Amino acid sequence: MLRLLAILFLCFGATPAFAQALDTATLKPCGDTVAGEAIGGARFKSAEGQIIKIALVKAPELWEPGAAYTSWPHSIDAKKALDAKVRGKTVTLYCEGPKTNRLGELVAHVIMPDGGWLALELISEGHVFVFPGATRRQGLPTLFAAEEVARAAKKGLWNYRNLVPVEALGNGAKAGWFQIVRGRVVEVGVVRGTYFLNFGEDWRTDFTIEIPPLVARQFTQLNIDPTSLQGKLVEGRGWIDFKSGPRLLLQGPGQLRMLDDGENKSQPD
Repeated sequence: MLRLLAILFLCFGATPAFAQALDTATLKPCGDTVAGEAIGGARFKSAEGQIIKIALVKAPELWEPGAAYTSWPHSIDAKKALDAKVRGKTVTLYCEGPKTNRLGELVAHVIMPDGGWLALELISEGHVFVFPGATRRQGLPTLFAAEEVARAAKKGLWNYRNLVPVEALGNGAKAGWFQIVRGRVVEVGVVRGTYFLNFGEDWRTDFTIEIPPLVARQFTQLNIDPTSLQGKLVEGRGWIDFKSGPRLLLQGPGQLRMLDDGENKSQPD
């Protein structure tokens, strides 16, 4: 199993451990609520009708019958798992960064009545991906480590081949999909404040991770120079589009992390 060398959203060189817990003392209390029904695997309604989006995670997408899109594997099971955990229970919410997202959902870290961290439970059971927003970072090392264990055990969504990580080189990265892509950065280009992490010799056709100026400044605030990623084995996650080959446009530093250089022997040297 891959060991974590660094979680870019936190710092380079940090080796996370499962013992790390969510430090709620550094977060803003957002109140208690009685949870209602789950809406997918990472959202549920509060007793007041507010939609709560669980911070730092993304569930397999679930669409209603007749929708233009097809539901992802494990989406129904993820919804059922969340519903069984939260419905009718009083949960405590903590906010980090903006309280709501562009959809008006309250984005919060959710603590269960027994003190359990809901995101960690869902990750450990393989129901959701780790997927941090641009301004949320608390507990990421613990979540990524738990995800690695769930993935190795093929729990939940990790039992489906089209949801597991793909190689940066080859035909694995496909436009229009949410994917986790791993590979070695062979070159870092900079054009007018935008950084391009290239994974092949031909940037016009090979997979690229693009770091726009706003996100590049967020890296700088974390004392991370994107050019230092050249030669590193990394993992990026998010929606893939096509721009001179398949591209992942980062929305925040938490979508990118370095991997242990000695573990993945299939990566190019």
